[in-house]
Amino acid sequence: MRLAILSALALSLLAMNAANAEPLKPERKIEATSDFAGKKRKAATDISGIACRPPAGGEYRCLLVNDESKAAQFAMVSQGAIKPERPLPLIGDIAPGARGRQPAIGCPQQGGFGEFDGEGVAYSGRHFYVVGSHGCSRRGGEYRPSSFLLARIPLDNGQAGTPELSWRVADLLAAAGEVAPFLGKRLDTETNGLNIEGLAVIGDRLWLGLRAPSLDGRAFLVGGDIAELFKPGSEPAASRPQLLAFPAGAQRGVRDLAPLADGRLLVLVGPAQEQDAPYAILLLDPADPTAVRELGELRERKNAKAEALTVLAEERDDLRVLVGYDGVKNGEFEEYRLKLR
Repeated sequence: MRLAILSALALSLLAMNAANAEPLKPERKIEATSDFAGKKRKAATDISGIACRPPAGGEYRCLLVNDESKAAQFAMVSQGAIKPERPLPLIGDIAPGARGRQPAIGCPQQGGFGEFDGEGVAYSGRHFYVVGSHGCSRRGGEYRPSSFLLARIPLDNGQAGTPELSWRVADLLAAAGEVAPFLGKRLDTETNGLNIEGLAVIGDRLWLGLRAPSLDGRAFLVGGDIAELFKPGSEPAASRPQLLAFPAGAQRGVRDLAPLADGRLLVLVGPAQEQDAPYAILLLDPADPTAVRELGELRERKNAKAEALTVLAEERDDLRVLVGYDGVKNGEFEEYRLKLR
């Protein structure tokens, strides 16, 4: 009862904050110097995640994914431009050597091994991480094993090594309490099927941001131990996941995550499916998720869905962040400045 009262109060405060705030305005556009790799050799129009290493000489080396590919793609960000580099294959036609066991998921239809369906990217120390959607396909409701993988890309002197793969995220989701029954359900408003769209790493913990389910104005994060996810062998993940629920606003779920230096998270939220719900950036402390605070809504953009977020600079209470969009050519990235107070 006490948790329900706190959640209702937090939702009310979140709504009041949003109603009184002006939409965020971008500082500038970040233009792509060439096309990101999309399907059939066309420019990508489905950028869905980004993370960047700390800057070196004023440049940021970033990794991006789009959800219609078997690869990720590096890029350099500097002086108002983003320069695509060559793609990095994450999988082929199979996933040899993946840790854990391929999950048996009860989607309405069974499909074949296809795209990685990358939805979230994170960076920590000497690794980038990329996570698949872990949801049934949006149109056909198919179980495609290739979208139920987590990839870890080692870096050696800035050079990317061979991606390591794990099936064990599905083990976390199947044990994640309130959201577990939504695993393997259709991605629609009626069944509210589980779908990952955000990823962040803080210390030894990996956080998965769920676009859906969205329940009573709450969105969810699922946390797991990185060492457990990538331990050798075929055994399933043994440790219990951590489930965080936080007020995100009606019919909204996580679209991306970005960690701050103090362990808090920026959460990009938007429609859980295709509802008319605004996109916004929230500030979340995993130690106190009900105290989440909205930093501002993003302006409406025709055919553009905000799905990629990364922090470029953090100075006291000022942040510079990069936001990219699905549905438009090359992500049409924009730089925003955020005030934490």
